[in-house]
Amino acid sequence: MQISVKVAKAIERRRVFVVDDNESFRAAIEFMLHDEYEAHELASASETLAKAEQLRPDLLVLAEGVIRVNGLDLIQEFLARVPETKIIVIVDQISSGFGQECVAEGAHGFLAKPLQNGLLRDKVDALLSARKKSGTTPRAVLNLR
Repeated sequence: MQISVKVAKAIERRRVFVVDDNESFRAAIEFMLHDEYEAHELASASETLAKAEQLRPDLLVLAEGVIRVNGLDLIQEFLARVPETKIIVIVDQISSGFGQECVAEGAHGFLAKPLQNGLLRDKVDALLSARKKSGTTPRAVLNLR
């Protein structure tokens, strides 16, 4: 009986891509999420786009640097290729306004560094449970438009 419960839990696991050129930062986020989610670390936008079309992630966690290198239209490109995917952007400073720019381009929310494990998990859980149940999630949790 317990084996079937483990299998059911594995099937339900949501897939999260963590995208940043900083390996330590990717590893830290993956570590924060790996117990509940199938987390993948990716170093570039091009690698992520290719893998996203194959594996269909439920969520992309994109670092500000990846978007700045590739342009804000990267968000729209991801959404065009895998429209069911949610996007959270990790910004360097909340006061820069870059998070709001990303939301205006289609991102589903943002967080600022330094990341707090609880806040990251709350945001990820809110986005992915909203997708799973199609219930409403408070805008304050998601920084939505």
